[in-house]
Amino acid sequence: MNLFYQLMESYQRGLRAVFTPHPFIPLSRMREKSLVFNDILQNEEDMAAAAMLAVEEGFDSTTLPFDMNVEAEILGGEILYHEETEGHPVYPTMGVRTIQTTEDIRIPDNVSETGRMSVILQAIRKAKEDLKDRAGVGAFIPGPFTLAGQVLDPEKMFVMVLKKPEAFAAILERLTDLLCRVRDAYASAGAEFVTVQEGGATTISPQSFEKLLSPQLTVLLSDKKAPHVLSLTGRSDHFIDLLLACKPDALGVDQECDLASVVERTPKGMPLFCVCGAYDMMAKATPEVVRETVRRCITTDRVFPLPPADIYPPAKPENTAAFIETARQG
Repeated sequence: MNLFYQLMESYQRGLRAVFTPHPFIPLSRMREKSLVFNDILQNEEDMAAAAMLAVEEGFDSTTLPFDMNVEAEILGGEILYHEETEGHPVYPTMGVRTIQTTEDIRIPDNVSETGRMSVILQAIRKAKEDLKDRAGVGAFIPGPFTLAGQVLDPEKMFVMVLKKPEAFAAILERLTDLLCRVRDAYASAGAEFVTVQEGGATTISPQSFEKLLSPQLTVLLSDKKAPHVLSLTGRSDHFIDLLLACKPDALGVDQECDLASVVERTPKGMPLFCVCGAYDMMAKATPEVVRETVRRCITTDRVFPLPPADIYPPAKPENTAAFIETARQG
């Protein structure tokens, strides 16, 4: 059985798994291993080593890659890497964005060999080999709307949503085609689950979401080789029914949602991943506060608490330990 489902079943029997469907990098462990942030984004050996850190910390899964620029790079986008600021890693950003219409989206024939894909696929294989089924290995992709925000000028994109919805729908369709190819490559390399992160989709109306985005998410979630977690950030309460209609295997929400409402509307048996605590909790709170926050989050045996920010601001080792211990014991 897929390890994702094994962990879900164990959790629901009271044997709590501590799952991370999003990347989590304990910065202190990364320093101990002399790993450099920009290297773990671009080098397969370092990427696999960084993926192991979450498991070494006590999580029952690990997820890679660690940034969300992979697909934009496949489409020819310029990725800007940055030096650390005041000792803290800085995530890469997008440079010049050249896509304006559907015709500008040129999907390579062999996605697996474009950009950093070969590096990531090798890192997944290596992490699987090193873990030897001790923990799950998952993959992390943006949703179509999030990817659109990386390859299009954001301001023009939102104008297109309102004034040229048909043109934007065509762009989303092309981007979904690419995302399907990417996640299939990850699954073929051994990824046991895929997290689809729709970071900015709550910035549009539920009506626009249903008309423009729901059809593409349904396609992305309909023909898959591994279970998918559909994760939405921001105030997602008004979108939960739309997400469920796309038929994900699990849902992910963050601190801004009304968790009680989401739990009530989510089918029994469907895992629900919820980021708990303020974004800087792991960096600034005490272990006692972390424990209490996690306990409040676990309102049902379907809720998997997730830690907020990992490297920025950097999580304290004692807080990570408190989070994992409490999430496992309840």
